[in-house]
Amino acid sequence: MGFAIPATQVVIMFGLIALGWLAFRLRLVGAEAAKGMTNLLLYLISPAVIIQAFQRPFDLDQLRTAGWVFLIDVGTFVISIAVSRLLFPRRLVSEDGTRSALRFGLVYTNAGFIAIPLAQALLGDDGVFYAVAYLAVFNIFVWTHGLNQFGPDNTPLMRRIGTMLGNPNIIAIGVGLVLFATSVRLPSPLYDVLGYLGGMNTPLSMIVIGVTLAEYSLRTVFTDPLVWWGAVARNVVVPLVFIGLLWMLPIDHVARLSMLISISAPVGATLVIFSVKHGRQPAFATRLLSVSTLLSVVTLPAMIYLAGLWW
Repeated sequence: MGFAIPATQVVIMFGLIALGWLAFRLRLVGAEAAKGMTNLLLYLISPAVIIQAFQRPFDLDQLRTAGWVFLIDVGTFVISIAVSRLLFPRRLVSEDGTRSALRFGLVYTNAGFIAIPLAQALLGDDGVFYAVAYLAVFNIFVWTHGLNQFGPDNTPLMRRIGTMLGNPNIIAIGVGLVLFATSVRLPSPLYDVLGYLGGMNTPLSMIVIGVTLAEYSLRTVFTDPLVWWGAVARNVVVPLVFIGLLWMLPIDHVARLSMLISISAPVGATLVIFSVKHGRQPAFATRLLSVSTLLSVVTLPAMIYLAGLWW
């Protein structure tokens, strides 16, 4: 895949982000509206995209490939965690909250709001089919390792497992797998509803990101060298590592590219949510999220292009 196609898609997505930013600045939408749109994405739109991607005849080879993708994704998180400790040791980043944000930001990408819409645009339902495996592994790690990055968590284990399993995307993956395994096709009116909801995924996701960025002054985000180091590590260093590692694996090209898109996405919004919840450097986390997201307009298509040259 050349540079122009993914670059065009990313530019379109960032045009939508700019509209969200402008809408907030013009007071057309506020923080409460953004929260409502996020809930729509989380509870209705994203699950609809996932279930729709599983609406296909059962294919044992495709299921086997998805299983391998799931296992490989587990490996990518383990490797990313090791890289985060290597790049951000205590002696380099002494402040605990900042170090936690940098490590978390390197490991956990914006897979739901950026990677899945981009995989959908570039690779269609096949791309989403494999991208949901990354999303499943993401949820397992983020509610275990990720949460522990911000200090000891006193929430009972069963409640944490319930929170993870109750995630709408995880539920949608379970429903989608059952439909896929049984080759059950949803009736036309319901399938059409899923289609309309799925069509909202990319524009609404990007507008929400734009509104979120508009809540903070961009003049304050570009002056911290640790923010830049964290953003470059997330957007460039980690994807380059996995371009090489994924190249060595004999798997389906669409599955491989779908994984790379998820790995190459910018810092995930979960970082800011956890930082605010635990009172651990939320301002730094927001700056890191902002710079990484803005930088990805160049780095995301660049990583896809480099992979196309190598693979």
